[in-house]
Amino acid sequence: MSACSVTEMQQTSCGSLYGDLEEYLNEVERRAQRTGNDSDDVYTQLAQREKDLVLAAELGKALLEKNEEISRANERLAEEYSHKLEVNF
Repeated sequence: MSACSVTEMQQTSCGSLYGDLEEYLNEVERRAQRTGNDSDDVYTQLAQREKDLVLAAELGKALLEKNEEISRANERLAEEYSHKLEVNF
């Protein structure tokens, strides 16, 4: 795997993840700025917070998996580079 393909992989796979994260943060911000929060009942607020918690857990899991994937790709690249150095000497 070349460095170029790793970069492309990061851009395509992480792009949607970061987009989801930005959408989530924008939604949280919009909700915080709403003035009608007092009219929402406690159960609605609890349900929304539960949804937020689930989404945050899913995003965290996706970030962790992406980090592991990138780490494995980095290790492969280091091994390939090391092998090429050994062959040249």
